[in-house]
Amino acid sequence: MDQIPPVGEPHEPRSYAWLLPGRLAVAERPGRGGRSHRRQLRVAETEWWCVHGITAIVSGMRTRHGLLDYALADITVRWQPLTDAGGAPQQLGALVAATVDLLERGDGGVLVHCDRANEWLAGVDAALRMALGLAPTARKALAAAAADGLPVGSLAASLVGAELEVVP
Repeated sequence: MDQIPPVGEPHEPRSYAWLLPGRLAVAERPGRGGRSHRRQLRVAETEWWCVHGITAIVSGMRTRHGLLDYALADITVRWQPLTDAGGAPQQLGALVAATVDLLERGDGGVLVHCDRANEWLAGVDAALRMALGLAPTARKALAAAAADGLPVGSLAASLVGAELEVVP
């Protein structure tokens, strides 16, 4: 397992992608997700994001974990939970709208995160690419998310309304 950095030392996250370098990134939550989450690592990774120009975080997590810490670090916070695939179109639309709003303010970079670098994050990556005109179709947006190292399967495709070809 990775060593946790000393307090006050920025630490580069293990799983992230810049959609707009220095302006918009997607990642698993700072400090890692689920049971592998470490508070001290969250602090170090949050510091890394701040050093790299992030001034706002849009969280797609189901819970509000870490949001108070971001706010106390003078980071603008938007919570747009992604809770289930059935409500995904509305939930993902609200997350994209919140992200675009923060980008248009031009106050700094925006980090959008989910708990883990999984198909939910791949769907977020693809939806943001389409909304910002970085990918003309859902299939191309998903291909870009896959190129970012995110897992793309039927869930990610359904989140952005794409049909994936099934390879036997």
